[in-house]
Amino acid sequence: MKSKIVVPVLGVTLVVLFALAAKGCESIEGGPVRSTEEFRDHVRATTRAGEDVYRALSPAPAKEPYASRQGSSSCVDDFGFDETGVTRDEPLFTWDLDFASDNDYRAALSFLRATWRAEGRTVDKVDNGIATTLDDSIRITLHLGYYDHKPELRAQGTCMRYRDTYGDAYDYTFDDNGDGTVDEYEQPN
Repeated sequence: MKSKIVVPVLGVTLVVLFALAAKGCESIEGGPVRSTEEFRDHVRATTRAGEDVYRALSPAPAKEPYASRQGSSSCVDDFGFDETGVTRDEPLFTWDLDFASDNDYRAALSFLRATWRAEGRTVDKVDNGIATTLDDSIRITLHLGYYDHKPELRAQGTCMRYRDTYGDAYDYTFDDNGDGTVDEYEQPN
């Protein structure tokens, strides 16, 4: 009688374990393959999240926001899972913050920390600054730059696999400001 219960339970357990392993492999692979348009939307959302934080800073930086695309070495196909025509990228943009003084930077840091906490977000302390992760998994960091130690805002989207449609009008590697288009001045020579 005991074996009539144990065998089906073992069978169901094995099926569940295989399903969990398959889901884990998809995560290792970088998730499902999306379209170029979906990746472009992700780039725009990442940039928009950074610009929203930039505009909300108090005291405000002196200049208008202008995003600069940064490279990400953490979003690569180390194991060769991606088939031909599939690429992966992780949108990462920074904004230089031109505050009138160091005190203004510290005041903006305090203001942002209080704002994020009031919104119910977890505020992480990072080297020379703070960070949080927004609802759409975009990581926002306000800190002093790693090399120049000047105030910087970073918006980092998640790593996304997408079908890179060669010859289409959009190529992320040339979208320097994260607006989702490759403008004339961003075109390669």
